[in-house]
Amino acid sequence: MDEADVVRRSYDLSPKREWKRLEGFHFEFEITKRFLSKYMQGKSVLDIGGGPGRYSVYLAKLGYDVTLVDLSPANVEFAKKKAAQENVNIAAYAADARDLSRPELGEYDNVLLMGPLYHLFKRSDRARCVAEAKRHLKKDGALFASFISITAGYNLYLDTAPRKLINESALDLFEKMERDETWTGRAFTDAAFVNLKEIEPFFDECGFEKLTVFGQEGLCGPRLTYIERSPKKVRELYMDISLRLCENPQYFPYSNHIMYIGKAK
Repeated sequence: MDEADVVRRSYDLSPKREWKRLEGFHFEFEITKRFLSKYMQGKSVLDIGGGPGRYSVYLAKLGYDVTLVDLSPANVEFAKKKAAQENVNIAAYAADARDLSRPELGEYDNVLLMGPLYHLFKRSDRARCVAEAKRHLKKDGALFASFISITAGYNLYLDTAPRKLINESALDLFEKMERDETWTGRAFTDAAFVNLKEIEPFFDECGFEKLTVFGQEGLCGPRLTYIERSPKKVRELYMDISLRLCENPQYFPYSNHIMYIGKAK
């Protein structure tokens, strides 16, 4: 099967699980919201690979005109229900991020690509996603694209269960890290853990100019669960440190997700 089929089936099984992943206080969500606020343009948003609608609903509540597209029909229906519960309107459709010829979409001030690039094994497929996003981006609009970091799996073991690494079958991840390559394979579903050195050249080839790149968890990835459950004063301290350092490339490996923000050349 194409990895998209595997991913669709995986997310169709439990859209609620992905919604709950960012429930409560999460560094990824909180830091990303700060950068959305800083760089978003105008009032229209296309959320490609928006999953069950966590960011779409959040932005709609802020007054943005939001359209969500996701590979998983179950995610799309979940997003519609969540929007209704929050008394906001979003348009939502099921489609593959590599081909957005259906449904008919216009141009948007902002395009979010915070999901599809996690799951495609081929660089050419990831480039197709970005090309589709660019096609629907207004002149001078902003693109927000996320990757899973090559260090995310290692950070997860450090954070939640260091002893379980001895039972991990995908130890070829570390061979890829040694060679500065992207790893692709079976993780929580079919996934691509990107070599961080590839991100900026990739978007340059895709016709984008960088506005910023940052680690979405800041410096908290290796102890994320513990810090997020800590008292407010502790979280605030780590949030302050993370916001000061999350755009510095030497600290990107501490984050599980990396976001590129750019505009078309």
